Amino acid sequence: MLTFYKKLLEKNKRFEVGNITEKFNFKIKTKRLLVTGCLVGIFCFVWSFLDSPERAWINYLVDFFYFMSLALGGGFILALTAVTSAAWATPYKRLLEALTKFLPYGLILGAGLFFGIHTLYEWSHPELVAKDEILQGKSIYLNVGFFMARMAFFILVWWGLTKILTSLSLKQDKNPEFSLSAKMTKWGAIFLIVFAFTYSFASFDWLMSVRPHWFSTIYGIYTFSGLFVNVLAVVTLMLIWMQGKGYYKDVINENHYHDLGKLIFGFSSFWAYIWISQYLLIWYANIPEETGYFLQREIHGWDWLFFFNLGINWLIPFFALMTRKAKRSTFILGRVCILLIIGRWLDIYLMVAPDVYHHAGVTNPQIGIPEIGIAIGLASFFILVVGRALSKTPLMPKNDAFLQEGLNLHQ
Repeated sequence: MLTFYKKLLEKNKRFEVGNITEKFNFKIKTKRLLVTGCLVGIFCFVWSFLDSPERAWINYLVDFFYFMSLALGGGFILALTAVTSAAWATPYKRLLEALTKFLPYGLILGAGLFFGIHTLYEWSHPELVAKDEILQGKSIYLNVGFFMARMAFFILVWWGLTKILTSLSLKQDKNPEFSLSAKMTKWGAIFLIVFAFTYSFASFDWLMSVRPHWFSTIYGIYTFSGLFVNVLAVVTLMLIWMQGKGYYKDVINENHYHDLGKLIFGFSSFWAYIWISQYLLIWYANIPEETGYFLQREIHGWDWLFFFNLGINWLIPFFALMTRKAKRSTFILGRVCILLIIGRWLDIYLMVAPDVYHHAGVTNPQIGIPEIGIAIGLASFFILVVGRALSKTPLMPKNDAFLQEGLNLHQ
């Protein structure tokens, strides 16, 4: 294995490419705009909380899970490419590394969720648990103390493992030692195993337990499929935007976009496969304990959002990206990515909102200024963190063993 990496690094030494030390210029004007976006989010949360606490906390949970998943998705692709010796993401791996820098802030945001736990989770009320045998049976696992401890554990583990992966990558810039690539492979394998379990349990805790009497055996893979498509869409959109600003000039070309387009096309279909599998199995079995989840999402105005979710996350991307030309077009690919980014938010929203609103006596979906404003606030904070990370390191991993292969993609 070490000999394999050594040969690749020797090839890279003979390979020249553009401005390999270029960094992202994070302008003051952009930072101020993003800070304003953060303030808008805080204002909308407070306004929503004073009017309808459940609405405020629903949006807080949805956006928290959305951006934590996005940050974790960056680490997942880093680990995946390290383990499989894949080169397709190497030229822009610094974008993936930058996404992971949001993870430590999840500790603060997760701690904030403690104050909304009684609004969001039925099992957090002792008086309700005392009257419900099912909740009593789950109380060893579903209790406030253990819930918060698991959250802290998950985030700390994710942060620690992604920090190891990114630090090894940055060390390669100063020291082209082939053993660093081997270490990344080892830590990438550890990350993937840990990720599979912890992300599934985080999904059970943060999302599925808002309806504690219901469960799905493929819930973890369902949330993962959405994570993977979303991080691909975000990275693709970042590349398109950055190339428009003059970055990655003569580095990223149609072949790279074609690769990303194929992955988005394929894994959005995988997401739809899991969506339909979960729905059809429960519909066909017709067990009241299971069907209640979907019935709640097919009444009182939720039905159009429920099926629109399938359209925006799969049907439109499927037909839009069917041709080779479409996958290589930044115009088409960029707009599909925007739809998928919005669609991922809607997908998470539908996992949370119908049940929380039902317990609060609200029957219809509530999507308006609070939802948009709170999402803008956390998105602005996320972009601030990612932009700051990108401005500190070169955009190209100049000594990565797979850089040459990643730059010379052919379709």
